[in-house]
Amino acid sequence: MIDPEIFRRITKRIDSYREAIIELQIALCAVSAVGPENGGDGEMLKANFLKNRLLQMGFKNFRHYDAKDQRVSSGIRPNFISTIEGKNKNKFIWIITHMDIVPPGELRLWSHDPYSAYVKNGHIFGRGVEDNQQDMVASIFAAKAMIEEGIIPDNSINLAFVSDEETSSNMGLYYMIDSAGPLFNDDDLIVV
Repeated sequence: MIDPEIFRRITKRIDSYREAIIELQIALCAVSAVGPENGGDGEMLKANFLKNRLLQMGFKNFRHYDAKDQRVSSGIRPNFISTIEGKNKNKFIWIITHMDIVPPGELRLWSHDPYSAYVKNGHIFGRGVEDNQQDMVASIFAAKAMIEEGIIPDNSINLAFVSDEETSSNMGLYYMIDSAGPLFNDDDLIVV
């Protein structure tokens, strides 16, 4: 059970990020990440943007598991992990989110540009905001709050950002599992 005072500190810190959370959601929405099966060029632009933002926010300990894919201009489908070291460096909490999105469909059916997210009545609207950027952004800012509060978690935390979830995960999570050797431990907690 988490200490109530630590929980209060973390949630207070997260509340202070409100504008930064909205800004990151809007910025991520502006970077299309449609896979080649759906006529897009993959996730590389979003992965580069996201990793640069994470570095600016103080994240480190990155590992890459990039899948080769000649259908996209970069030649790879990016997958990466940022680890926040805990007291136990052999037990992990995994938070796995995906960078790819489905195409917006018929643009005439959108009241706004789907890649220009906007806030209305306390909600953010735009392509990818719900699936899966809300989880991605929430995990990033929860980890950032722990780091800034100087809280070292009992278990290490792996934030995994994967490609290709919308179509098969063959170039994303499945690729990571197949290419990394044992990626998960039996007693890891995995949140997808």
